[in-house]
Amino acid sequence: MDDIEGHHASDDHTRPGFLGREALDLGVLLLAAGAAHVLVLSLGHSDHGVQLLIAMGALLVAATALHRWHRHRSGAKKRARAVGLGPPRAPRPRTPESGERLWSVRVTLADVPGGLAELTARFAALGVDIRHMHVHPGGAETTDEFLVNAPAHLAEEDLYSVVHGTGAREAIVRPADVHELSDTTSRTLALVSALVEGAMTLEGALLSLASAQDVERVDAPPEGMEADDASGTTMALAAADGGVLVVRRVGVPFTAVEFARCRALVRVSESLRARARRS
Repeated sequence: MDDIEGHHASDDHTRPGFLGREALDLGVLLLAAGAAHVLVLSLGHSDHGVQLLIAMGALLVAATALHRWHRHRSGAKKRARAVGLGPPRAPRPRTPESGERLWSVRVTLADVPGGLAELTARFAALGVDIRHMHVHPGGAETTDEFLVNAPAHLAEEDLYSVVHGTGAREAIVRPADVHELSDTTSRTLALVSALVEGAMTLEGALLSLASAQDVERVDAPPEGMEADDASGTTMALAAADGGVLVVRRVGVPFTAVEFARCRALVRVSESLRARARRS
């Protein structure tokens, strides 16, 4: 309490009071009045003193008015920009991403909670950005396909090392194309639309949907396979005419999810053909 009271007492002694402020303001006013009187007397006795006083007064008034107008205009522009009423600003130029490459990374992992955590953490540590992801469930294991943007200095071997360090198996790393970034649902609907309009054949649609390299129509499925079957990088799809569509892909085995998508696309094509024959 003593410290606090002493502090307040010190403030009362050092802080200027009402009388001090008034004396200061009065002194400034008297000084300004005396200076103005001297100026008026000195110029008033000259031949052009009155004209000079009028000119100086007009100049001061004009300068003050111009200054106030400029401040008002600047404030109005700032307020207009704040609410979006001002002239649109030129958009900043967008620079294309440089020094990066797009990769497809396909891995098989145990289908357990947190199975992807270590892999995604390793991606992040290397500056690898996951742009898209496909999940292909299959019993106790799941196949995950990532489309990633990786720094240019990372090679295919570096991505293989990241994947194998997580305990994943059947890893496949390959360069990817930017068109693969479109989601599977949109791509499938676009292919169905092309089939309806007759702009694409069923074989071409299967090539696009399965990212395959070859499709052929044969009388019987390959040896050891059934009419509707998938084994490794080969897929057989039963056709309505009794034949079989054989789809092949290099290096990347087909999953059950991809097989189901392709089989559904064949069924859609058959329905369209049947409707066209009835009409």
